[in-house]
Amino acid sequence: MEDEEELSDETRIHLGEMDGEYLLPDLVDNLEDWYSDGIFQSARDALDQFEDAIADAEDRGWVNVAAQYQYWRIRLKAGLQGHDGTDELEEALEFLENRYTDVSVNFTTSIIEAAIDNIDDVPDPNRDRWIDLIKMVADAHRTDNHFNQLREFLRLLHEFKRACDRDISDVETALVDSYRREADLVGRESQLQKADILQSGVAECTEYLSNEQKRDWKQEALQARRTGTKTELHKLDLDDLDVDGIEGESLQQAVAEEMEHNTQVYVDWFKQVKRASGSGSYALYCLALSSSLIPDPNKIRLSTEEFVISQLVSRQIISPEAHTLSVDPSDPESIPNNYAHHAAGKMSSLGNALYRLIKEGHLTLSDIIHIFRIGDTLSPDTEAFLTDALLELYEDNHRQALFLFVPHLEATIVDTLQSIGRPAYTIIDEGTQQQLLGGLFIDGRDLFGRHYAIYLRYRYTSRKGMNLRNRLSHGQLRYRNANYLNTVLTLFDTLKCLITLNSADYLSYFGIPQRTLSPATQHDQETDLSLFTDLNKQIIGYGTSTDGHTLVVIRENGHEDHTELFVDRGRIHRYLIDGTGLTRDEIRDGIDRLRDDYSNIPDSIDYTWLDQDDLVLHTITDVIDDQTASPADAPSQDTIIEHAKVRGIDESTTRIALRQLEERGNIKTREIDGETVVPTDECLNIFEHATRVTGIGETLAWCVADHFDSEQAFFDADQDTFQAVPGIGSDRADRLATDRTSPFTVDEE
Repeated sequence: MEDEEELSDETRIHLGEMDGEYLLPDLVDNLEDWYSDGIFQSARDALDQFEDAIADAEDRGWVNVAAQYQYWRIRLKAGLQGHDGTDELEEALEFLENRYTDVSVNFTTSIIEAAIDNIDDVPDPNRDRWIDLIKMVADAHRTDNHFNQLREFLRLLHEFKRACDRDISDVETALVDSYRREADLVGRESQLQKADILQSGVAECTEYLSNEQKRDWKQEALQARRTGTKTELHKLDLDDLDVDGIEGESLQQAVAEEMEHNTQVYVDWFKQVKRASGSGSYALYCLALSSSLIPDPNKIRLSTEEFVISQLVSRQIISPEAHTLSVDPSDPESIPNNYAHHAAGKMSSLGNALYRLIKEGHLTLSDIIHIFRIGDTLSPDTEAFLTDALLELYEDNHRQALFLFVPHLEATIVDTLQSIGRPAYTIIDEGTQQQLLGGLFIDGRDLFGRHYAIYLRYRYTSRKGMNLRNRLSHGQLRYRNANYLNTVLTLFDTLKCLITLNSADYLSYFGIPQRTLSPATQHDQETDLSLFTDLNKQIIGYGTSTDGHTLVVIRENGHEDHTELFVDRGRIHRYLIDGTGLTRDEIRDGIDRLRDDYSNIPDSIDYTWLDQDDLVLHTITDVIDDQTASPADAPSQDTIIEHAKVRGIDESTTRIALRQLEERGNIKTREIDGETVVPTDECLNIFEHATRVTGIGETLAWCVADHFDSEQAFFDADQDTFQAVPGIGSDRADRLATDRTSPFTVDEE
């Protein structure tokens, strides 16, 4: 009503049922007259009714209701021109001093914030009492190790004392100590959680920590994440991370750093959106609609194809897990074999980010409850259970919260479907019955979108996935997996399902999200076709839209009578064109026909065709040149193969092209330590000169050739320079410096 919004019909029905027995209906009528029509006497009457309502609620034992009356009484009185809330603030202070242990944290916080907003109405003696009250509440949470609530009241104390121009150094010390104590306590159970707490401490207390403390906490957090990655994230796929050539502890460190980087991106993004919009609820709404947070099954299927190898003996096609592939890649609703590996990194980074946002006070209880209530689709029971789960989460009781959240994910979906007039039942012989959660997800591509429906099945109901709902229901969930990560992610999924199903109400309230965490497009990036290369299929062409935002790849499957079209605009969509061996005009016509039904296929595409042998050879030659940084380089065949994939040429075609180039005399290949390389002419000349020196065999000669950037550098080198070559030593270095042939000797011979 304060925001000039009309009461819903359901609320009016409830008020009608209460009329004559409770004070609330008359109070609402007076508030409505004041806020809607500006009738001053109604505001005066409402103030008197608030006083009676507070006494009535306390008599009935409704302490939280009394607290809400106290808060709105202050807001009403302070908002009246020519009036102040001094008396109301003092009565609320006395109420909290006597009852704060019984009042919800959320309501206590609101009253203290109202006191801060109206600090001029608080006389000095009462300011000391407010400070003592906030300290008492904070100390109670410190004793119970409720660190989120502790920091919430420390922040309020910091703000209150600053508004009163009081010293705040003791509060800053207490904030730092809260993060230190929690990290030490939580670290006994989860190193990943400890890492997030320390990172949150550095983020919030950066002004209060010394440089040495910040450095130590960051290093401790990195070590904790490295340890946690090794022991707590068994499904994290290291191949998804940019850690090529790193092993052992260095690999764990790289994984930890990658996770921390992604988490920090999410945290910074949320804080920026909240700061720009002034609303944590809006930032959460935008986050829930961010497509990059959900794994792309098409992209996963394509990346898995790179690992499928053809066995020369058995001619079987096997997967990385060493069993015959059982999932039909053409089935867009199936969960890819490698889905768990790709999902783990995204889920872990998102969960860690949400946890940090809660810890740092950027994502509040009010933000989340606001999202739940915008659509007004949840039943009172579902909303009550979700509220209990939220309170448990914010008090760090993650297991209790998880066991409340998971079953009420289903309740949220069913309530919302019924509210918007969509069926949540299935037809059986005897009539109808409510669909089970797995059935809702299987049929859910129209409800949730194809990618999110697959993610929900993987996470909650599929035996091929985490199967969290069923494992929890049947007591098969491991104790350590009932952790903060699964809890905050289930909360996020509940919110996302609510927003997705009831999009009309959220669009009406927030509008189209102005910022989302969406996947990068092709704009201003070098085209990378490595995702689409496969041993048994050939890329015959690709193109980019004229705006540079969409990549289109055309691939031919010789074993099936169709040509594949992939459209990558952040997400990859796969379409089929009938026939193989099509001409370029026939392919263009097929794409034009598809465009009539699929708007994501761009209107204007600049094509590059790879179905000519000369172009393939030219591309491979370009790759070799690109990988030759100096005249004496020798790029390996494996390096050339990997970079050729980026240009859309698969491994088999690259090997054939290298053989053809060697037969034509365009390149030479050599074996060095069991690895095939393509040395340049200068590299070969250095090798030949080195082998003519006594005591220098082929292995050491290749080491010498690899060490120098050019022939001139080789002939200019002295004994000290040669000694720097691995494996040479002082004696051989001396002989290389004195016995090598002149630059012209080999040619003259």
